[in-house]
Amino acid sequence: MMRTETWCTLLMLLVSSAALTMRPGLPGLPGQTTNTLSDQERAQGWQLLFDGKTLSGWHVSAPAPGSGRAAAAQPPQPGQVGTPTPCDRSPSAVPAGGSHWEVAAGSLTACGEPTGYLTSDRSYKNFVLSIEFNCGADTNSGVFVRSPQESGGYEVQIWRQQPAGFNTGAIVGVAKTAREYAFKADQWNRYQITADGDHLVVELNGETTLDVHDTRFPEGHLRLQYQQFPVAFRNIKIRPLP
Repeated sequence: MMRTETWCTLLMLLVSSAALTMRPGLPGLPGQTTNTLSDQERAQGWQLLFDGKTLSGWHVSAPAPGSGRAAAAQPPQPGQVGTPTPCDRSPSAVPAGGSHWEVAAGSLTACGEPTGYLTSDRSYKNFVLSIEFNCGADTNSGVFVRSPQESGGYEVQIWRQQPAGFNTGAIVGVAKTAREYAFKADQWNRYQITADGDHLVVELNGETTLDVHDTRFPEGHLRLQYQQFPVAFRNIKIRPLP
């Protein structure tokens, strides 16, 4: 029979190995199939935008002067600064002002400085977007849709208390939620964002937070925001609409 000390040593090695694959504060959901499409989803026309292994289909680009991306390269305002997430590996070369993004444990994460965005290569017009995110209670992040020229667009907020009142579930500068909607801190949450013509609908964990009409941005890229707070994204899927 194997001695108790040997079992303990083996268990410690397994736990340590698992810990190296995950960022602190960003646990995965054991046993859940991620970054795949079911047969039903394929039949419904869903497309997978993140394969869980590479940054294929996404890119970091230098912010244009005076664009919405340029502000992300500036030092965050007081009250918005988190602890920069350390990079697991030496950051690869990125454009000046761009942030470093990597794949860790099947999730898209950003690390180090400066802050910034990861942008989809493709532009989208009418669609339903499904995306999961995991972050701490005080994280400031967001999911942008229809960002023309990779700036501007509709920012679906991930921030418990945004100074202007555009809190989680709101679209910044467009509409605030009627009440507070809280995401689950340090757990996986799901946004479903529908953009159909001028009709915009936001759902958080199956609950509608916003249902509005706006015509400012008819088409554009998707952007994931990093503001030094640890945040991860996965299961990014889109279903184009006519």
